[in-house]
Amino acid sequence: MLQEGKVRPLGSTEENNVDVRVIAATNKDFAKEIAEGRFREDLYYRLSVIPIHLPPLRERREDIPLLVRSFLDRYTKSMSKKIDGIEPEAMRRLEVYDWPGNVRELENTIERAVALEGSGRVTVEGLPSRIRDHYQETVANSSNGHVHGNGHGNGNGHGNGHGNGPVLPDQGLDLEKYIQDLERSFLLAAMERSGGVRTRAADTLKMSYRSFRHYAKKYGI
Repeated sequence: MLQEGKVRPLGSTEENNVDVRVIAATNKDFAKEIAEGRFREDLYYRLSVIPIHLPPLRERREDIPLLVRSFLDRYTKSMSKKIDGIEPEAMRRLEVYDWPGNVRELENTIERAVALEGSGRVTVEGLPSRIRDHYQETVANSSNGHVHGNGHGNGNGHGNGHGNGPVLPDQGLDLEKYIQDLERSFLLAAMERSGGVRTRAADTLKMSYRSFRHYAKKYGI
């Protein structure tokens, strides 16, 4: 059917044309599955005409508020409950959590919160302890980052602001390292201010989330 676009109904001697679009999804590594004989290579190439890679939820945290609102709407209607929304603090914890179970775990979390909530809004207390605990750990870890460089000259390569531009030390400086240290310092400062939420940190630094991820990976943040 995939190759020719035809099917033969059971017991029939005639083939019927079919006009369908097949969308297949998996969380498996196809190269590994094929190499180890668990998936047919010819079937893979019949299915993989336009492959689309969907990153895990932890790499696209900007989607979390949209998904939360969608799930809230779905489950408040199905449970006939009047819940106006979610508290900002609760949303912040959802944005920080790494979601090993991806979108299904988020949906399960919102379904649970709606079922248990009695105050009219989803609160921090209505979230599972693993999500609340993860937020506290993330904030604590972010607070341990040290921000270097305060803009005051100290003779080690940081400009002291004489005249209209920076003053180079007599011994010169490693400009590339200086810029890298400065970039890392601002990334850490933005993470601390945002409570560990990378999308908020990216907004603070006026950069796209994709660019922020690139620099965070570059500096091991």
